[in-house]
Amino acid sequence: MDSPLTQQLRPDSFEPKIVQLYLHLFNILPNDDSEEERIPSEGFWREFFLLKPDKQRLYDLLDPFTANETLHCQAQTQAFFRRCIQEARSDRFPQNENALENLAGFLSAIFTKRYVNPSTDIIDVLGGLDDIDKLVSDFVNTLEGIVRSSPNLDLRSKAVTSSMVMVAGAFQTSLVSYFTHRDLFPALMRYVHDVPDQAYQSFILLGSLASYNKFEQQNVYVNRLEDFVDESTLRLLVDSFGETCRKIRDEYTAIQDDAAPAITLSSALSLVGLRSLSPDARKPPPPSEEEAKQLFNALPSPLAASLLPAYTFVGANKIFASALLAAPSGPTTHETPLASFLSSTSYLCHHAHRSSRASIYAILSLLTVRLLLEDTLTAKPICHATSHAVTSVRLARQRAPFLPTTAITSSSRAPAAIILDIATDTLSHNLRRRLDIPLYSLALALILRVLTTLAPPSGPSTRLAYHWPHLWSSLLALMKFVTVYAPDLQSLRGGITEEVITPVAEILAFSLTRGDVFLPGEADFDDLFYKLVEGYEILQKFRDAWSPIPAAKNKEKAAPSRIQTSGAASRSSKLARSTDALLAVAGHYHDLLSSKSRKHQSAAEVKRVIKEEGYEGVDSVTGGNLTVVTTPGASRSATPTPGTAGGLEEGGGFGQWRPWREVEHKGEVKRLVRGAMEDVRILGLR
Repeated sequence: MDSPLTQQLRPDSFEPKIVQLYLHLFNILPNDDSEEERIPSEGFWREFFLLKPDKQRLYDLLDPFTANETLHCQAQTQAFFRRCIQEARSDRFPQNENALENLAGFLSAIFTKRYVNPSTDIIDVLGGLDDIDKLVSDFVNTLEGIVRSSPNLDLRSKAVTSSMVMVAGAFQTSLVSYFTHRDLFPALMRYVHDVPDQAYQSFILLGSLASYNKFEQQNVYVNRLEDFVDESTLRLLVDSFGETCRKIRDEYTAIQDDAAPAITLSSALSLVGLRSLSPDARKPPPPSEEEAKQLFNALPSPLAASLLPAYTFVGANKIFASALLAAPSGPTTHETPLASFLSSTSYLCHHAHRSSRASIYAILSLLTVRLLLEDTLTAKPICHATSHAVTSVRLARQRAPFLPTTAITSSSRAPAAIILDIATDTLSHNLRRRLDIPLYSLALALILRVLTTLAPPSGPSTRLAYHWPHLWSSLLALMKFVTVYAPDLQSLRGGITEEVITPVAEILAFSLTRGDVFLPGEADFDDLFYKLVEGYEILQKFRDAWSPIPAAKNKEKAAPSRIQTSGAASRSSKLARSTDALLAVAGHYHDLLSSKSRKHQSAAEVKRVIKEEGYEGVDSVTGGNLTVVTTPGASRSATPTPGTAGGLEEGGGFGQWRPWREVEHKGEVKRLVRGAMEDVRILGLR
């Protein structure tokens, strides 16, 4: 008698049951001819939500769908979305967790499509016009209730993740407004206290919600951040942010360890070609140059999206900003949150040229530092070497030119010195013909704000121990670059003259006029004059290429343009005054040295002439704009004469800057937010 059983062939690979259900729901049912069979049965759903989900596989299955194909299976997507909300609201375990897990993968894929009418089409995919209001309201209320009071910590974490995906994916639609109608702020703050290890999730979600339509309407989350004064919660967020920054930095150092070299047995054997005998022989060799390039290009990871809420929190909440400066190192690490943040900023700026994503996060990091420097409450501790903010920071040294050795070996320094290192490193490693104007504008803005904080127009000044020759060399190298490639750079959009050219000239002019009060000693001030004399020809070519107004001796012949706005005229005038002052001083010493009998003179001889012979004539060649201080016991310096172009009085002059106002940079801020939102969505899949 033959057996009724038949042997089936073994498949090439086994798939989990949940994947088969995904395929049945979204691939088979939409193409079923029977109208009744297009909606899964109750038994299907019960089995579906009992199985362990695979949200990445669900995303991979839905990702190839076009917008039209997604709309074609809207009956299944609507039923899926509705049933997920129903299961998430229930007290049944593990159905509620599995529903939120599936929703994260589903929503992440749905929101990536290029719909013809995004808002309308997404509504059709999720619930239809008649039911979408109730569905999304129930969804948001469900998420808020779980995050606020669920005893299941894993369920709360999945609710925050689903919220992140929903907000980031629907950011360009009106669906995010449901999160503003139902305030999640108290629930998220409670979640931070209950699950401090996952505080970064609340941090990122709050930053995303606070960035939604903030230029078009009143944002409830921005108001909440401004009024929040719970220091214990803010400290937890600061610690979580510091840990995130360490992870971002470690992604770079894992590819190339750029720590200061130490003499060990392994390094000594490797140096002589005997690595196979060293204790590190079993470790994998470092990646090749091409492999390292590919790995660097993929960084930073989506975790860098936490830099958007950091920028938002520092701008909105002064207690958070102060906590970031004052927070001590944790029990398991010797690095403070501020040191971790500055270290990650250094690596991001070091590699900002590699991709638009890297540039976005470098800009967000520099913007956060800029906000700290523009607030007097945090700017002073940053610049004082005796403050509690003094720290040691690991800075990037993965590509030449390298920062001076003192930037790496110093045990602890004022944050201002570290910020100057980050800014100069940014200037050195991102030079290209298509210059990243926002990035360079911010780097120069940080330098100017540090210097003006050290040497304010009124009040006590601060002398900062720093390798100042490196700063002067970096600024002059940038001047040389923008001069050589002036024809290419002048065609760029984004106001390169106002954002890059004018600031670099003004920083040098300000240092010339106020250097005596923030430089540690006369030798540093003399070196500035030496660098200007050395770069005299660069200054001349720079003026010819960029200054819209002729030199001072020809100013009376220059007719102002009738179509030029007053703001542009002011900026052009500032550029002209800066370049004229620099050329006048550099030219004075250049002529003085040229009159010497010897044609070629050593650097020591040049510095001697600057120190002993040149200061008396500076005032005469600048038309009174710079007055030399030569009183007994005083430091020789070129200081601004009151009321002149070189002064810092109200009405114009070197060292004046406007504080950051988002409303004046809407387009740039929206670009940064859009880039971060894409990574928030991806982060929800992990």
